[in-house]
Amino acid sequence: MIALTLALAVGLPASCTGCDLAGRDLRGADLSQVDYVGVDLARADLRNANLRNANLTGVDLSRADLRGADLRGANLTGVDLAGARLHGARFDGANFTGADLRPGLSGLDAADLRGIFRECTGCDAQGVDLQGIDLGGVSIVGSDFRDARARGVSFAGADVEGVDFANADLRDANFRNARLCSLNADTPSAHYGESRVSCVDFHNADLRGADLAGALVCRSGHEPRSCERVDPSTLKRESRSDLDGATL
Repeated sequence: MIALTLALAVGLPASCTGCDLAGRDLRGADLSQVDYVGVDLARADLRNANLRNANLTGVDLSRADLRGADLRGANLTGVDLAGARLHGARFDGANFTGADLRPGLSGLDAADLRGIFRECTGCDAQGVDLQGIDLGGVSIVGSDFRDARARGVSFAGADVEGVDFANADLRDANFRNARLCSLNADTPSAHYGESRVSCVDFHNADLRGADLAGALVCRSGHEPRSCERVDPSTLKRESRSDLDGATL
C-alpha cells in the first residue's frame, strides 16, 4: 500500500511488467518497493530518486542518470546499466546478479565501485578499470572480468569462484585467502580425485607480482561450506595459467 501511494504520487504504477518509461524525468521520485519487471527506463532521469528495496528485475537502465539515487536493497537481477551515470548512487545490499555493468562503471570512485561489487553474481564487467581499488571480501562469483585493468587491486578474502579474468591485468593484485575454486563433491569427505574442481579463469592474465598465498577451494552442495587451501598444481591446471610471477 505504501509503495502504491508513493508511486501514484508521481503518476506511476507501483507494479508493472514491460512498461515504457524511457526518457522520463523522475528526479527525486519515491519509487521505493515498486515491482518493475522488464520495464524500459533507458535514458530516464533518476537523479536522487528513492528506489530502496525495489524489484527492478530485467529493467533497462542503459544511459539512465542515477547519480545520487538510493538503490539500497534493490533487486537488480539482469538489469542493463550500460552507459548509466552512477556516481554517488547507493547500492548497499543490492542484488546485481547477471547485470550488465559495462561503460556505466567508468569514472566511479572507490566507494561507488565497492558498493556495486559487494555482492555481484554473474555480473558483466568486462574491461572495467579497477586499478588500486580495495575489493577485499566482495562476492563476484561467476562474473566476467575479462580484459579488466586491475593492477594492485585487493581481492583479499573475496569470493571469486568462477570469475573469468582472461587477459586481465592483475599485476600486484592481492588474492590472499580468497576463494578461487569450488569443489563439487557428492559427500563432504570426498577428495580432489573423486570430485570436480573448477577455478577462476586466469588464461593469459598478467599475474606478475600477484599474491595468491592461502588461496582456497570451497566445497559446494553442503552447508555450512568448508574450505581448504588449494594446491598449486590444481590451481594452475584449473585456472588455465602457469601463474608465472605470482606468489603461491
